[in-house]
Amino acid sequence: MAEVVRNKKVVLRHYITGFLKESDMEVVARETISISLKTPDEGSPAAVLVKNLSLSCDPYMRRRMSHHEEPSYVPDFVPGSVITGFGVAKVVDSRNPNFVKGDLVWGMTGWEEYSLIQEAGHLFKIKYIDLPLSYYTGLLGMPGFTAYVGFYEVCSPKKGEYVFISAASGAVGQLVGQFAKLMGCHVVGSAGSDEKVEILKNKLGFDEAFNYKKEPDLNAALKRDLPEGIDIYFDNVGGAMLDAVLPNMRLQGRIAACGMISQYNLEQQEDVHNLLYIVTKRIRMEGFFVFSYLHKFREFEDKVAQFVREVKIVYVEDIVEGLENAPAALIGLFTGRNVGKQLVVCEVADRERERERGREMEGGVGNKKVVLRHYVTGFPKEDDMEVVAAETIPLKVPEGSSEAVLVKNLYISCDPYMRGRMSKYENDSSYIPDLLPGSVITGLGVARVVDSTNPKFVKGDLVWGMTGWEEYSLIENPEGLHKITYADVPLSYYTGVLGMPGLTAYYGFYDVCSPKKGEYVFISAASGAVGQLVGQFAKLMGCYVVGSAGSDKKVELLKNKFGFDEAFNYKKENDWNAALKRYFPEGIDIYFENVGGAMLDAVLVNMRLHGRIAVCGLISQYNLEKPDGVHNLFCLVSKRIRMEGFLVTDYFHKCGEFEEKVIQYIREGKIVYLEDVVEGLESAPAALLRLFTGSNVGKQLVVVSRERKDAPDAITNPKDHTSLNETSHCTRYFPEEIDIYFENVGGAMLEAVLVNMRLHGRIAVCGLISQYNLEKPEGVQLSVLSRIQSHPDGGIPRT
Repeated sequence: MAEVVRNKKVVLRHYITGFLKESDMEVVARETISISLKTPDEGSPAAVLVKNLSLSCDPYMRRRMSHHEEPSYVPDFVPGSVITGFGVAKVVDSRNPNFVKGDLVWGMTGWEEYSLIQEAGHLFKIKYIDLPLSYYTGLLGMPGFTAYVGFYEVCSPKKGEYVFISAASGAVGQLVGQFAKLMGCHVVGSAGSDEKVEILKNKLGFDEAFNYKKEPDLNAALKRDLPEGIDIYFDNVGGAMLDAVLPNMRLQGRIAACGMISQYNLEQQEDVHNLLYIVTKRIRMEGFFVFSYLHKFREFEDKVAQFVREVKIVYVEDIVEGLENAPAALIGLFTGRNVGKQLVVCEVADRERERERGREMEGGVGNKKVVLRHYVTGFPKEDDMEVVAAETIPLKVPEGSSEAVLVKNLYISCDPYMRGRMSKYENDSSYIPDLLPGSVITGLGVARVVDSTNPKFVKGDLVWGMTGWEEYSLIENPEGLHKITYADVPLSYYTGVLGMPGLTAYYGFYDVCSPKKGEYVFISAASGAVGQLVGQFAKLMGCYVVGSAGSDKKVELLKNKFGFDEAFNYKKENDWNAALKRYFPEGIDIYFENVGGAMLDAVLVNMRLHGRIAVCGLISQYNLEKPDGVHNLFCLVSKRIRMEGFLVTDYFHKCGEFEEKVIQYIREGKIVYLEDVVEGLESAPAALLRLFTGSNVGKQLVVVSRERKDAPDAITNPKDHTSLNETSHCTRYFPEEIDIYFENVGGAMLEAVLVNMRLHGRIAVCGLISQYNLEKPEGVQLSVLSRIQSHPDGGIPRT
């Protein structure tokens, strides 16, 4: 007899007008429906039954929630039925010869725990199972494919061109920008928050970006950031942004109409007035549909997987956990709440956990790890470390170990002190033991307990502390392991703001520096894991704060994100002494030292009487065989300066006090934290080296295995909009719709034609005569451009 399970699902309650609300959808509880885990004999002979792992939230889904008298390019949902969309799943049973039980797949599925897919034409086997499965809802799935064909095929880009992308931090836009940078283009993006703007510039490598909500004049913003004009516009928004882009396009510019998310919740779309520029500037504006390019999917998949492995592109995901949170996650797309690709993990027990359980039953797991190949002198290189696939290990603490803990590592931290452990110290001068060549590298991380014989820890506990750079670590003496108290914040915070760097910043500033309100504080390496927090603690104390960093982008972060009063790029300062005198004409009361060397020498002569220097680290010296000399130490005497070194381990007994205080700061929005995250243990050596080249922006960490992320906040609704549209004349004369429209008129005629165009129709925009005598051109709604090409070549067919 076939096994039976309950099947939670999300259904559409009714057709929607205006802005989408959570109450428009309903989560049907587990107790109400059950399905068999064997495909039924009746129905399609090619049916596939899948267990859904991750579900994608995409803007086009909003259109499917309204009733359309004229068929849309994708069918409307039926009220009372399950919502469908793209997702990642595991095959539970199959009558389809192309799929077998256990296959990992992506494609169109239901917003439910299990889906019976009668026709599997839009189901695809996952090729690269070594990459995060969630990537097949985004980077390696429909959004990634959309970005790839939209940019390379529709936009026909050339090196050196000027590219503008709206909704640039979203699932598609973030990739278009990175593809454009790889092509050698100048790239500008718009987004809806300062946080997203920083991600575009500092993580995704855009040349410039702006927060459109803070721009009273979008046209002026585009002229400012793209003074030479725009060659390529990748349109995800429509409406007013498109209207502002058109006059800023260059001759022969191309517009890829990918989506118009600003219009999806409006009963009547906003008008676009500047279409005459399509003629005068010979612009090509083309809608496209990703499934028209399926023959190119394998080319795309191979190319982008290679980009990911070579770290030529990165991908930002916004993950919520649990099917019950899917409605709120979808709505977040239309309020701008999401940061990156929005997706829903159906269960915490994802593919990795399922594999882990299966392999535990078989007796063990393979354990990938990073080892030190040999002692290092000078600057470390990636080949000083080696990623090895070690022998199988059991997922049990060995017999006879009464205090041990076996953990699965989720995040590992890259920290400057680790460089010191990679060299051999003959005189035991280091405060922490050297690593042994051939052994696994160890450092701080976040993990989940898999097995324990220690009474302080049980299976399932989330912990942070010293662990190995490997998938699983057996910790024989877990004295340095701490239970995670606040599991409602990102777990990665326990490698940074709530872990060792945060503890270092907190007690280094408050205890070692003994600060007072109004004092002058200087921080070197100020955008790093520790420095960014010291600066914010100092501002909360009421101090005047200046930081130094190694790039203009980091300087902007210090001033605009972390609230420093001033900051400077030390690489652009020929005379650090002069720079400090410029920023501290009254001198420095507190110096939080992360760098050493010449910077310390310059600071000493600028210290005030009874100044305090907290010596946290000397990162500029770690790769030198002989440290730089410091010449101005007599200032310690003449200015009665207290210079004090400290180790964070001296403050572990105060961890609870620190954690309680800082979590309050986070929840109140008094401090923020920036992380630089890379995916996969194999990327760890390169990530560590980034600390010493200044390539990292914020706390550098590595994701070994993702298991959870938090749900979004509550969402508010904007106002609805209304207007009018008529298409009856075109419908009467073209009941089969229009393939080609030769446009000489514009205005209302163009609007009527658009909704009557056939798939892949072509419009040659020769003129807009009805508009030439108007002070303000009539508006035209363009949301139907999804698969229509607009070619302005003066009536000459475009080749």
